[in-house]
Amino acid sequence: MDVIFLDNGLIGRGEHSYSLVKKVGEALAARGHRVRAFGMRSVDPAIIAEIGAIPHFRVSLYESESPTPNERRLLRLAAFLRRRPFDPAIPSERTSAKTLNASFHHDLAALPGDVLRRENLVVAPGLSQNQLLGLVRTLRALPEARRPRVVCQLMFAPDWTPWGRKARLGPRLYRKAFALARPLIGRSLFFTAENAAIAGLYRERYAIDAKILPVPFGEALAAAPVADRPAFGFFGYSKCDKGFHLLPAAIDLCRAKNLAADFVVQLQHGGWEAATVAAEQALRAQGGVRLIEGVLTEADYAAETGKIDAMLLPYDPQLFGLRGSGIFTQSVAAGRPVVAALGTFAAASIATGEAEGEIFAPYDAPALAAAIMRLAVRLPDSHARAARLARSFAKTHSAGAYVDVLLAHAEGL
Repeated sequence: MDVIFLDNGLIGRGEHSYSLVKKVGEALAARGHRVRAFGMRSVDPAIIAEIGAIPHFRVSLYESESPTPNERRLLRLAAFLRRRPFDPAIPSERTSAKTLNASFHHDLAALPGDVLRRENLVVAPGLSQNQLLGLVRTLRALPEARRPRVVCQLMFAPDWTPWGRKARLGPRLYRKAFALARPLIGRSLFFTAENAAIAGLYRERYAIDAKILPVPFGEALAAAPVADRPAFGFFGYSKCDKGFHLLPAAIDLCRAKNLAADFVVQLQHGGWEAATVAAEQALRAQGGVRLIEGVLTEADYAAETGKIDAMLLPYDPQLFGLRGSGIFTQSVAAGRPVVAALGTFAAASIATGEAEGEIFAPYDAPALAAAIMRLAVRLPDSHARAARLARSFAKTHSAGAYVDVLLAHAEGL
């Protein structure tokens, strides 16, 4: 049996989908399954060489479309009537959904003829309202005898958009796609989610039974004992929905309270968010902050995170929401405490005792700084508790656990 990953988010090593395909691909190959992964046409050549990724998709999961001229006129009028400023740079949900779903459908139809066939298991590791309808239309267009089994991970909440604003039309677009998919669900199309919170959203709103397909990043080196001068780290993409913009002010507040700690911050962004650019400039001007620039290899990531005592995860509860996180998963599996915002999955995991750390609210820099200070006071005890939680968490969030769930959907092929 071939296991096929269809991932229009796979571009470079900075994306979580790279680690996912790499780790899960290795685990599947070890069980005797052939693995193929189709990524973006612009996928990094190094990834092609390393994991055999095949360039294919024209449009990324994270792209968007501008309003049409007619939409722009209507939006400008609506803003005028509501006495609000009109921002022509905000993408159009409607046009994005229509154009990107059509593009995804076209790219799926253009796959090699041996991909979408009955004997294969196909995995879509992260689709939004801008791809789901395209997937459903592709499957419905295939003869029933040819349809593969497709596992579709519902990674995002229905109100997520790739441009960092809550969707107004997202819930309606998902409802439309699920209605069209009903004859396929449980027969050739199976939905999964990273955690119980996301699965609960889709069960309550759409009666979709999404099985838990865990984030497969729980294989991590154990955290080192707490240093005399602890270090707090922020890793991953530098963007507002991950709270990067809160860091400069929070660090300044910790310094004002004479916190004897260091901060390590990864800088990784495309310069498209003004708040992110401003935060980077502020961090460069601060003392006691070590900056790591650019994408890290897996080995470098392990080495750098091994030097920190707690991970900062100030993800925005509105924009990032209940999504899972590879960095959160690796931190908990390593026995490393985390600091997270109330309303995120990481914070919910702390509250239920699955993870160890501090929760902050409201969502602002003073509250983040206060949480860092609280954790610093009790860091040795926090580390000890995190270490006790790590082993069982890592076992359920491994590549092997991910493969077990995947292969359960292949029964009957």
